[in-house]
This record gives sequence, C-alpha cells and structure tokens, in this order.
Amino acid sequence: MKYIRSLAMPAMVVGITYTLMLGGWWMWFGILAVVIGFVVLDAILPEDLSEPDFGATWLLNLTLYTVLPLLVVMDGVFIWMAGSGDPMGLGAWVQQNMGIDMFAGRAATDSWIMWIGGVLSVGLFNAVAGTNVGHELTHRTSKPLDMFLGRWMLVFSSDVSFAIEHVYGHHVNVGTMTDPATAKRGESLYPFIVRSTIGSYAHAWKMEKARLAKTGKSVWNPIHSRLMRGNLMCVVPFVGAYYIAGWAGVGLFAVVSAWAKAVLEIANYFEHYGLVRDPSTPVQPRHSWNSNKMLSSMTLFSLTRHSHHHAEAEAEFWKLQAMPDAPMLPHGYLTMILVALVPPLFKRAMVPLLNDWDSRHATPKERELAREQSIRSGMRGLRVAMQS
Repeated sequence: MKYIRSLAMPAMVVGITYTLMLGGWWMWFGILAVVIGFVVLDAILPEDLSEPDFGATWLLNLTLYTVLPLLVVMDGVFIWMAGSGDPMGLGAWVQQNMGIDMFAGRAATDSWIMWIGGVLSVGLFNAVAGTNVGHELTHRTSKPLDMFLGRWMLVFSSDVSFAIEHVYGHHVNVGTMTDPATAKRGESLYPFIVRSTIGSYAHAWKMEKARLAKTGKSVWNPIHSRLMRGNLMCVVPFVGAYYIAGWAGVGLFAVVSAWAKAVLEIANYFEHYGLVRDPSTPVQPRHSWNSNKMLSSMTLFSLTRHSHHHAEAEAEFWKLQAMPDAPMLPHGYLTMILVALVPPLFKRAMVPLLNDWDSRHATPKERELAREQSIRSGMRGLRVAMQS
C-alpha cells in the first residue's frame, strides 16, 4: 500500500485527461472533484504521521518520471479541443482505440464557461503534478536525468527559472527580507503573486549572471546559461500549441500556464506566511508552515511536510518526516489555496497561528523581527506587535 499511494497523482492526471476528451461540462470535473474531494477528505481523514521505510525506491522514482508524458498528453488533448480538424490524428486514434468521440466532445464545448472549467482544471494539474514533481526532481542537482525531467515539467507553468531561484535562492534566503517567495505579515495574496513572480525571476537572473561572470560567459548565451535554456524550453509548448490549434491554442496554453504559475505562488504564499528568520542562523523546521493532512500529503508527494523539506532540502520525498511539533497549518493544501484567495479570511485564520509561533518557536532575535513586521502589517490581534 505504501507504494500504491504514490500512484495517486498519476492516476488523477489520467482521470482528468479522460474527462477533457468528453468535452462540454466535463471540463469542470477536474477542478470541482479535486477541490471538493481534498477539502472534505483532508478535513475528516486522520493526520498522516507515517514514516514508512522504502526499499524499492526506483518504483517511487518511476512514478515521478511518468508525470511528464502524462502532462504532455493532458495538455495536448485540451489544446486539441480548441482546434479544428484532427492534428496528429489524435481524435481518430482515440475513437478507434478507446471508443471516445473527441469530435463530439469538441462540438459540445460551445460555451466560454466550459472553457474556464477546462483552464482551471488543466492549470491546477500543471501545478500540483508538473510544478510539484518538477520541484522534487530539480532539488536533485547531482542527478542529470532527474534535473532534465524536472526542468521539462516546469515548462507547463512557463517557469523553468524556478529550478535556479528556488534551489539556490529561496532555500538560502527563506524567512528573510531578501526572499521574494516569503510572504510578509499583512501582505495580501494578489500583490504577493506579482512581487514574488517578478522578484524570483530577477534574482534567478542575478545569480546566473554572477555565476557565468566568473568564467567570462554571458547570461544571454543559451549554451552556457541555464536561465536562457530554460526560457527557450518554455517556448516549446507554445510552438506545439500553435501546431495543434493555431493562435487559439497559443492563447489557451498561455492562460493555462499562467494559472499554474499562480497556483505555485499561492502555495509559496501560505508555506512561509509571516515567518521570520535571523539571516545569520541556519534554516530550521520552524521557518516553514507544515501540514500532515492525509490526502494532501499522499497525492503531493509529501510536499506538505515542508518543515522537514526546508531543514533538509536534499532529502527525497519519501524520507521527509511528519514533524508534528513544527508550526502547523490548519488545513490541507487545496483548502489553504481557497482560504488564501480571500485575504481577510486568510489573515484572520493566521493571526492565532502567528501568535503561537512568536511565543513557542521564535528566538529572541526572531521575536524582535516579528514585532517590527507585525507593527508594519497593521494586522489586528498580533500580540507581539503590542509588546513595545
């Protein structure tokens, strides 16, 4: 069972691809089923505190590797639905071998509301499968195959620069004022998405430029520059989308990848919201919000065990510990996404958690940093802000 649970995410991508082939109102199935399912099951299932010992880790890696071709098929099917004719003979092949009439599904998708459902569904899975697994693999900097596959998974959110900034920037600067992916107290989600997106790319550029300058190479040269190669990689799915469905396909993938990138930034937002760190001290489990909700942990390859991940960034997902004494989120990841979309609700939920972090987890120096940030935030109820 401990191996089978790792198949949950690939199975979900297969399922959403099937519903996309049906078209029409089925376009909404993925986003609605996942959000409702995760909210309910994470709320009623027990916490996942298991830490199983895996012997056949190659099976777990194989599961991760399957995500890339599954995403290619899922996005390809969705873009096909926006085109005309039968590019690559996909519709004929599916009808002959699977008995699904994609042509009828395309005809049934005759409302912009249906397309919104498809965009939300595909973009969500580009994030929770593509960005999530890409994140796992690009941390394995000593393994060329994993890095190669992981970077290609990041193209589905048009964000291969993440492999540079996240690993070499965010993990070094987390909890400090210099980290664009750490949300400050009082900061609302929507400005944060813009700030983090721009700031993260700019910092990736700065780091790559400095790295190449040591050997006299240019950051603009894709032969040497990981950043430029990543940018070129991000063009590939747009070329594919144009081949399949013309400019409609290009526009559709642009919206899908933007939504996938936004989902990543929403996760960044609540994973470290309001937490501070003395830059002179190492990253500890207390500098990340953790979650042991069963379904989120199982399907997201233990990304939710974020406290251990930041304390030991090179650890594979199956080695991450539950750390029940770490700062804990009140809900699973999909529920937290929904809560974060409503800034007043999110801030109200985080006030008692931040008060608890200030009193139980912060060092004296961090408590002073937290007090300064709390005063600037204007958030009511933060006790440390009143201790002047």
